[in-house]
Amino acid sequence: MLLWLPLAFLIVALLGSLGWAALGGWRLWLAFRGVSDRLVEATGRVVEAGLKAEERATSLSANGERLAGAVEHLQASLERLAVIRAAVAESASAFGSLRSNVPRK
Repeated sequence: MLLWLPLAFLIVALLGSLGWAALGGWRLWLAFRGVSDRLVEATGRVVEAGLKAEERATSLSANGERLAGAVEHLQASLERLAVIRAAVAESASAFGSLRSNVPRK
């Protein structure tokens, strides 16, 4: 009888320790799986953000080409405006010289 009591205590202690270790391992596995799932989700969001950034960059380069064309058109329009202003200034000076010859009241 004296031998059976320590043997029973040893068995209970071993089974309790194994159960405690198994429970800790199970909790560790659940935590690892949760972190892994969140990491996969975060990586997916980063990839999506990268793809959106790439689309925006492509859009900006296309809009940049449109902008360059618009700037060229604006420069041509400004050159035409300068020619028209010069013509108006020339005709105004000619009209001013004619007006100086007309008597006033």
